[in-house]
This record gives sequence, structure tokens and C-alpha cells, in this order.
Amino acid sequence: GRMVRQNIAARSISAMRDWRQRDWLAAYIFLAPAAAIFAALIAYPFADGIATSFTDRAVAQPGSFIGFDNFAKLMTDEHFLGAAMNSLVLTVCVVTMKLILGLASAALLSQPMPMRGLIRALVFLPWAVPGLIAGLSWKWIFDEQAGVLNSLLLELGIVGQPVYWLSDPFIAKFSIGIAMVWHGLPFFTMMFLAAMTAIPADLKEAAVLDGASPWRRYRSVTLPQMREVISVTVMLSAIWTFNSFHMVFILTGGGPAMRTHILPTLAYEYGITQSQLGLGSAVLVSVVPVFLVLIVVLTRRMLQSNRR
Repeated sequence: GRMVRQNIAARSISAMRDWRQRDWLAAYIFLAPAAAIFAALIAYPFADGIATSFTDRAVAQPGSFIGFDNFAKLMTDEHFLGAAMNSLVLTVCVVTMKLILGLASAALLSQPMPMRGLIRALVFLPWAVPGLIAGLSWKWIFDEQAGVLNSLLLELGIVGQPVYWLSDPFIAKFSIGIAMVWHGLPFFTMMFLAAMTAIPADLKEAAVLDGASPWRRYRSVTLPQMREVISVTVMLSAIWTFNSFHMVFILTGGGPAMRTHILPTLAYEYGITQSQLGLGSAVLVSVVPVFLVLIVVLTRRMLQSNRR
């Protein structure tokens, strides 16, 4: 009897091993097309960009290996340092504004109101607008000669002369920030609104029974329940904002005098406009460690959220 049981157990273990092997094989087969696309469209260009950053390659010229010379040059390049500071300040300011306005708008849209569905659709509309169209629209709004914003301000007597929304370096950065907030705010609102509606009703009812004020309920119940969603949304937005090439490129092109460049537009300036592909690649490769840290933290956050 014992030998029979042992044989049955051995056969069961062998069958489980065979099943697991077949399961892994099926998983690899299904993942193969996605892996091939990833290798062709992402992994290879990324590796080629890193390799190019160590060369003096130019457009239509192969170039030669120069080691870390491009990175050493960037460390003393005022345009690179300025673009890095612009990227950091713009990302922090834009993401902070989207966070504050997103929490406020989600709280308002979660309340009963007439035509709430229509209002939500209008609030979410900017997220559906392609980046190119959004950039061109804001460029028309900020136009200093025939733009609607200057025309309105002059008509109302708020200003006595046109405001240089895109020609003055400081005001241009402010204008870019406004356009980025407008375009990215609906994403925050959607994420936060979905998180608010997923909060268990009994928690809110318990807070009401305890006599908590609306602000107290929001601070003690709503925000703690949204903590994971807020952190994931902020990190995703930080990555997207830091890489937001189209808005800066369309509105100012990095000008005036290269004062509004961020790192992606500076990489285009060096790599394409000035035909220094090696230097342009080095601009982007220099921020890879920052993105790797953000991606690792974001992935851990999302995995922890799923486990809970």
C-alpha cells in the first residue's frame, strides 16, 4: 500500500512539473510578440542612444568613440545647466499645481450637482486633445500681436500694452507652465475622482456619526484612502512633465536666447538643429538614472497597492 501511495505521489509531482513547464512555455510564446516589439522599438533605440552619447557622431556621419567627453562638456555648458534647472523647476511647479487643483476639482465633481455628467465631460476634455493641437492652441492664445489673451486684457484695460507671453524669458516659462497644467489636470482629476468613489461608504458614515466636519472627513478619511493613488499619479505625471517636449517646442522652441529650453528640447537643439548627435544623446542619457529611480519607486508602489 505504501509503495502504491509513493508511486501515486511521484506521478502527481511529475505531472505538476510537466504542467508548470507547459505553462511557462505558453507564457513565453504569448510574450514573444510583445518582447520582439519592445526590442525593436524601445530597447534597440535606447541602447543605440547610450552608445551614441560616447561618440562625436553627427548627422550622416558615423563618428568615433570619445569616452566621457560629451558628458564633461555638458557639466560646464550653461545651456545644459539652465535646461536642467528649467526641467526641475517646471516639473515641481506644474505637478504641484496639478496635484492641488486635481484634489480640489475631484472633490467638487464628487458632490451632487445639476448636469454633473456634462460638467465632468467638459473637465476631462483637455486630456483628450492631442499635445500638438493643445500646443498650437496655446500658442495662438499667447500670441503677442493677435492673441486672444492680449486682446482681452487690452480691451478690459487691465494692461496698457501687449504682454510678451512668449518673448520674455521669465513670462514664457510661466506661460509654458499654464499650458502644461491645463493639459495635464484632467488626468489628476480622473484618477482622484475614481479613488474617491472607491472609498467604502461605511468609513464616511462613521466619520459623520462621530461629528467630524467636512474638512476633517476629507483630511482624516478621504486623503489617507487615496494615498497610493496620489503617489502613483504624481510620479507618473512627474515623468511625463519632465519629458514634455511638444509644449515647449511649439510655444517657444527653447527661446528666447535658449532660456526656456528643457532637457528634451535641448537634446533636439544639439542633436538635430546643430547636428551633434553624440552631444544630444548625452543630454538625454544624463537623466536616465533619475528616471530609473522614479520607475523603480513607481513599480514598487503599484505592486504594493495590488497586494493590498
